[in-house]
Amino acid sequence: MRYDEFRDRWQKALRSAGLLSSLDGAEEAIDLRTTARRWEARQLPRSVEPFSVGALISFVWDPFESARSYTCEEDLLTNLVGRGARRTTQRRLLRVDITLGANLPYGSTAPMPASDVWIPWVASVEESLDAALTPRRGRGSTDHLYRGDLEIAGRSTLDEEFCFDRISVSAFDMIVVPRMWDDPDRREKERSADSRIDALAERFRAAADAWTARIGELVAGLQVHPR
Repeated sequence: MRYDEFRDRWQKALRSAGLLSSLDGAEEAIDLRTTARRWEARQLPRSVEPFSVGALISFVWDPFESARSYTCEEDLLTNLVGRGARRTTQRRLLRVDITLGANLPYGSTAPMPASDVWIPWVASVEESLDAALTPRRGRGSTDHLYRGDLEIAGRSTLDEEFCFDRISVSAFDMIVVPRMWDDPDRREKERSADSRIDALAERFRAAADAWTARIGELVAGLQVHPR
């Protein structure tokens, strides 16, 4: 599977999952120094007053991944380490990231909720996202799922009170990309990535829905200071 094939298949899966529409802009860039390709798409923000809630989804296709996709594994091994090399390679694992964010209107801030509200809310966010992102048994889990901690951006007031204007959390998982073999038996045994791509897109959609719901719960006890 080459970059263009993976990109198109991934975009199709995101659209089928309802996480990406024709209005959501996907951007592609090439690092002229390393030749790494980066693809990212921003989901159109959902309005959860006073927040704008959205997601940034991305992956990086590095030069070695490109090399593996334009030749078979046997020839790549020969070119790298010579003809006496053992004819075995590791799986191709491609990292796909998602960052879920919630922003207040430009210039607006909100003080931190009381600890008896904030602490249970954070625990609810973590539980919901873990449930949404964790692969179900038999759906191509790679045991590489990662979810980061909740991050808050803001500033302190003259009264030394911290007020925030953005909340976010990031996660990523790995998709096993099919290797290209010259050996027909190995080529036949190499699994398609379609089911894994579809499953990850569905989990990202579930995470986005859970995140939106949790932000909605936070709004009830929030006092927003307009610009």
